Amino acid sequence: MHRVLAATVLALVVVLGLGSCAQTDISASDIYRIGCPAVDAAAEGGSMVSKVTVLGLKKLSESGKLDPEPQRWLEGVISVLDSDDPKNAPDDVQKLIKDGCAKNGYPLQNLDAA
Repeated sequence: MHRVLAATVLALVVVLGLGSCAQTDISASDIYRIGCPAVDAAAEGGSMVSKVTVLGLKKLSESGKLDPEPQRWLEGVISVLDSDDPKNAPDDVQKLIKDGCAKNGYPLQNLDAA
């Protein structure tokens, strides 16, 4: 529950921050801090979190400020959060997300990667 609340709050901050100014300093670590708990919550069945978070993550993705690796990871996260069943995402997308989260200190609990 704490992760769900944290992901929701962070997503709202990102959405509001991006909407209020053109130059928002979002680091690559911020996307993992937001995306990893959101993926975990969505895989556990938290559709509210994913809808709120996807909006913020899409704005980040469209900002053009991310390096290729975090951009690719972010696009995978968005595809999983936009899907009807996050646990049935393609194996390569699940692996990309799980590896990115683990590498950045956010091991996933609910997303099974092959």
